[in-house]
Amino acid sequence: MRIFFITVASLVVVGIIILSARIWGLGQNYKAYEHAFFSGATPLIIVKADTLEKTQEALKAKPDAVIWLDVRFSRDKIPFILAAGRDSEFLDMKRKEQEANPNTPIMIGGKLSEYPWEQINEFYKTTPALKEYYEQFPQTRFILNVVDNVADAHTTLVNTIQDLKPNERTLIQSDALILMTSIKEIKPEWVYGTSTPDLMRLLTFDSMWILPSTQFSGDVFIAPFTLMKRPAFNDDIIEEMRRRKKRIFLGPIQSESQFAEASRYKADGLITDNLPQLLDLLGQGPVQ
Repeated sequence: MRIFFITVASLVVVGIIILSARIWGLGQNYKAYEHAFFSGATPLIIVKADTLEKTQEALKAKPDAVIWLDVRFSRDKIPFILAAGRDSEFLDMKRKEQEANPNTPIMIGGKLSEYPWEQINEFYKTTPALKEYYEQFPQTRFILNVVDNVADAHTTLVNTIQDLKPNERTLIQSDALILMTSIKEIKPEWVYGTSTPDLMRLLTFDSMWILPSTQFSGDVFIAPFTLMKRPAFNDDIIEEMRRRKKRIFLGPIQSESQFAEASRYKADGLITDNLPQLLDLLGQGPVQ
């Protein structure tokens, strides 16, 4: 009997704590975050591009498009653009060269960031440095998805583009929360997105019924449709982000069903790696 009462009392206490946290969260007031990055028509069309040529093609079809760049770092601290999934091409080549020349130090590391920019650029011949995008497209807005969590990534990134008028056209995104936090300490005037830990925390707290009290310091809610083969968000999370007056960017959109879902949520930004397909879904016709 004593165990029963202790259990009931514990559940009551936990319930009171959860209810208090939820009431406290719902009582918080939020202001809409305004920034020049969000200027223009909505939804923003966000195009993933890993070469200057693809960027030119995207901007020709949609001059006000936002360009999503996966930012990597070389050993000599040169930020460049390359999708994370392409590392194996370079590393496999180095491995084969090393096997063919066992007495020569060819494969110096197991990560792309451990190699100098000269070698990386020689192999990925169309891979540009980040600086080239800001120089060649001075009016374009960029989402910089910082992939490599390496030493001094935050200062290296800031120093690379700080003289290229980045303040009104830069949004920082990363799976690593520490990277966004570190960059924000230096450049609070830029816009900041959503990390994987942010998404996991929101999903966890939603399951505990205390989503309104969950900490979220991003300026924009950015999410793929799935995370580790499970939904990356749900109706409750979108509703909570709207309550906090956060803009919502979803994608990449790869099917009609995902486009329909993003439309249902009235997403403020649509991410794509196939611009003609997205324009067609939007009823804007094929790219000319």
